[in-house]
Amino acid sequence: MTDTDIIQALREKLHLEGGRHLYGVLGSYQRLESFAKKLQQAKDTGGNKFPKPLHVNRGILDSIPDDEFKSLVEDEARVPEPVRAHVARAFERFLRKNLEASGVLVLNGLELLFSYQVELTLLRTIAADDFRVILLLPGKRAHGKIIMFPELEEGAHTLPTNLIAENHLWELTA
Repeated sequence: MTDTDIIQALREKLHLEGGRHLYGVLGSYQRLESFAKKLQQAKDTGGNKFPKPLHVNRGILDSIPDDEFKSLVEDEARVPEPVRAHVARAFERFLRKNLEASGVLVLNGLELLFSYQVELTLLRTIAADDFRVILLLPGKRAHGKIIMFPELEEGAHTLPTNLIAENHLWELTA
């Protein structure tokens, strides 16, 4: 789909009152960056401009004090579970804080969530009724799945199939 088609679809869906409001836009990093710029210039049905994307990786890392981060990194190889849990808690704090401030979030830079295998169901449960979340996802559809980071030979991930409803997920055309 084109940028304009996706923005129009988002405008229509964001206007709905209740229900699940988790949306995803798939594309290459370059296409997603271009789309984000166009999205910020557009207005929703209420006349408000779409917000600038928030970088999840940066938000997570900024929420962990330097000395604590150093300790986590040193222990990660031996005990990865506490690091994964710490990243998950930092993500939840970041998400809740920013949603309370604006009600609509556009998120990019989710690589840490996939690297640490953070459970993404929080996104699905929190994006309901008054809160809306738009994910800019570096990925593509292939064989009935959403492949994240498809340019990686090793380390590609799949998006959980039930995370985003099919009619809330769009792929940018080249």
